[in-house]
Amino acid sequence: MRIRENYKALMNAALRDIKIARHTTTAKEIFTEEVCIHCQQCAEKALKSFLDFNTVDYPFIHDLEKLNSECVRIDNAFSQLNISCAILNNYSSDFRYIDNSEILLDEMYEAIKLAEEVYSFVKAKIKED
Repeated sequence: MRIRENYKALMNAALRDIKIARHTTTAKEIFTEEVCIHCQQCAEKALKSFLDFNTVDYPFIHDLEKLNSECVRIDNAFSQLNISCAILNNYSSDFRYIDNSEILLDEMYEAIKLAEEVYSFVKAKIKED
C-alpha cells in the first residue's frame, strides 16, 4: 500500500501560491497573467494534495479538470469544483503559451476567488488521523 508522502508540502505550496497572488495585487504594477498562473498552481497543488492524502498516485499534469475528475472518484463532492477548475485551467502554463490575450483585472480577481475556493474546499476535506 502506498503511503502519504507529500500532501502537507503540496498544501503549503498551494497556500504560498495564493498568498503570492494576493500580494502581487497590491503592487504598483500588477501583472495579471502571473497572478492567474499562481492561482492555477494553487488549485493544482491542492488537488494533488488531496489525491496524495488518499494515497492515489496522481498524474504529473497541469490539467485541473482531469485532476479534479480523479478527486471526484474518491469524493463526489469535488464535482462542485468542476466550473472553477475549468476556468482556472485557462491559466495553466500549457494553455497560456497558446493564448496571448490580456487578462483583465476582473478576470484576475475572479481567479483569486476561485483558487481560494478550491484551496479551502480541499483543506476541509483533508482531515488528519
